[in-house]
Amino acid sequence: MIGCITLVPVAKVFALGEEPKAVVVSPEDAAKKYPMPKGKDYPAGINANKGSATASGFVQSPYSSRVYDARKLGHGTLILDEGVNKLFRKP
Repeated sequence: MIGCITLVPVAKVFALGEEPKAVVVSPEDAAKKYPMPKGKDYPAGINANKGSATASGFVQSPYSSRVYDARKLGHGTLILDEGVNKLFRKP
């Protein structure tokens, strides 16, 4: 019974094909919580073109296959991939 109740919202999200909203991390918080290796930058995400020009704001994480809705975010914004707890930049 508990499994059915907890999986209903998850199933609904996947059934509708909605991507999770991107979690933005400020450069200050990134330096404290997610330090990058010396001399390197955070990797860029991958444009997840879903077949239409309006989908250009969807970004796939370079660490996993998760796609995030980043349509309202500017280029270069740091986004947290919650599955692996790592940052990447919106291209």
